[in-house]
Amino acid sequence: MAASSDYRDLMRLLRRAALLSDRVGERMFQRRIGAGRAVYLLLRTIDETEGGVVSQQSLAGRLGLTKGAVSRHAAAAHRAGWLDFAASPVSRRENALVLTPTGRALVQRGRAVQAEYENRTSEQLSDAEIAAAIKALSYICDALEEEEQR
Repeated sequence: MAASSDYRDLMRLLRRAALLSDRVGERMFQRRIGAGRAVYLLLRTIDETEGGVVSQQSLAGRLGLTKGAVSRHAAAAHRAGWLDFAASPVSRRENALVLTPTGRALVQRGRAVQAEYENRTSEQLSDAEIAAAIKALSYICDALEEEEQR
């Protein structure tokens, strides 16, 4: 078991890394493809979904966002012409989200930005360090998700 000060340092750095990642990613994506990182991640997730149709509820779960945040990002993407709303094949109370051809083109441009974004930090880490970080963060997330369900 880690000393409590080491754990606090880990959690502080994790929060700092997440905030920096969001700010830097948002700026990079906005400059390079004209859409923020959050919108890009939403569109990319739809693009990677079998059949290319997904509900807002399932996106919220997969991306760790609230349904309200997914709804706001989806509305912005729809206004920009990257996303259409369709009838859900599983529920009359939900909309299914479908990429437009323009949305698919944006996702393709975004993949290059994502690769550059990931390389900025990942090239500093060995495969073993990345694996250890994934393992540690998986344990933390599992414990916190279990607590959240209580």
